[in-house]
Amino acid sequence: MRSRTPEDLAGRCPRCLLREKACLCGCIPRVETRTQILIVRHAKERLRTSNTARVAALALAEARMLDIEAASDPIDPAPFREPGTWLLYPGQERTERPEPAPRKLVVLDGSWRQTRRMFLHMPALRGLPVLSLPPPAVAPARLREQQRPEGHSTLEAIAAAIRFIEGEEAARPLEGLREEFVRRVLEVRGRRHG
Repeated sequence: MRSRTPEDLAGRCPRCLLREKACLCGCIPRVETRTQILIVRHAKERLRTSNTARVAALALAEARMLDIEAASDPIDPAPFREPGTWLLYPGQERTERPEPAPRKLVVLDGSWRQTRRMFLHMPALRGLPVLSLPPPAVAPARLREQQRPEGHSTLEAIAAAIRFIEGEEAARPLEGLREEFVRRVLEVRGRRHG
């Protein structure tokens, strides 16, 4: 069963939503990137303790979060039509950085089933160029089992995309944040990291 934060946030940090004893806020870096990130999050992910999109949005200066209830929800297509907007989604991996580099990445956040439905049923996503990442050479510690080899948590995928587009230096703080997030959540669950 997937963990869920109580609606009243009892015993939780109101910003990072982790238990107060594991609050991550003091470790969240401010990450400046050239690439804007628009996270389209399925509403069922909003209170999941394993949701890394929330942490990514807290860290990234150029991030915006859009919550949707269902893939069929009407949404304003304007943010998806801005020049230089790409979709980060599995499919055809790229081995070379796209030129010109994306100015904005749309990242779908949810389970495989939820994101697939978003991809198939959101007209605003149609026609966007797609950036796909290769599966990690070595799978890092994760809070959820991946159903597909190319699976990444949202924060992991964003960090990998930033590494691919902007280089290692821009991605390193996000990768460190992901490691710390996983470590703290596993510790609270009574499991050891690594």
